[in-house]
This record gives sequence, structure tokens and C-alpha cells, in this order.
Amino acid sequence: MNDSGIRNLEKLALKQLSKDELIAKVLSLEKKERELVDKHDSLIQSKKESDKQHEELINNYENRLKEFYEKHTHNQKVTEDYKKLVDLKLGKAYNIDATWIDKIVFVLKAAGRPLRSSEIIEVLLKNDVTFRTITNYQKGLSTHLTKALNYGRIIGTKQKGQNGYLFSLPV
Repeated sequence: MNDSGIRNLEKLALKQLSKDELIAKVLSLEKKERELVDKHDSLIQSKKESDKQHEELINNYENRLKEFYEKHTHNQKVTEDYKKLVDLKLGKAYNIDATWIDKIVFVLKAAGRPLRSSEIIEVLLKNDVTFRTITNYQKGLSTHLTKALNYGRIIGTKQKGQNGYLFSLPV
């Protein structure tokens, strides 16, 4: 059947209904229409909320990417500083006969930044013949670092999440 035939049948079916039945039919159709409009409105609202959440998520990811790029740049700079430290040659200014505390302070001044004890050991191994004779470098340096801390010649700062201290010169 075509569309006009279906419409004619619907008209005939409606003509056979009583007035009360027609009113009930119209009211039920209006109720269904309201439900559909409400459903449509809620779908539009949820789409708007979803779009807003999606945009917030994108902004969050963009901010995190910026942070990662900044951290990466910072880490590259720190890596360059470490490379400079490894190549740190103290030269003739380094006094082999100085006290261990003076040597530690000298190394920190020459580095120009705070150092961990392992980094101080690397520099001393390259520049101090007497330091190479110590069997346990960490234990040998530890006592002198403690003395330097007690005398106030250096400052030890505990780094969160890492073992050991970061040693620097007092300001």
C-alpha cells in the first residue's frame, strides 16, 4: 500500500472512535510527545556536558604535555651539568695537602652547584691520589662530610624520595 492509502485507513479508524476515545488518544500522543521532547532535551544536555568534559580532558592533557616538555628540558640541562661535573678538573688550585673538609668545600665551590656524595667521590677520585688509597670511598668520605656538616662548612639537604643528602655551601 502507498502512503495515501495508509492515511485514508487511519482517518477511517479515527472516525469510528468515540469522542472520549479520541480525547484519550490525543492525550496519550501529547504525553508521548512530551516524553520524547524531554528525552531529546536530556540527550542534548548530556552531549553538552560530554563535550565540556572532553574539552577539559584535552586541556588537562595539553597541560600535562607542557609539564613533561618543561621537565624534559630541565632534565637535559641537569644532564649537561652532570657531564660538566664528570669533566671537572680541579687543576693546580687543588691542594692535595689540605684537610679533607677543605677539599670537600673546594670541590663544592668548583662545581658551582650542590652535589651528592657519589659525585664528590667521582671528583676526588680524579683529582686526589690519597683518596684513591681508601678501600671504601663512601665510608671514607662520610666521616669527613659529617664533620664538615657539624662545623657548618657545608649544608646537607635531604631530598624527598632519594637516599642520602645533597651537599651545598652555606649562603
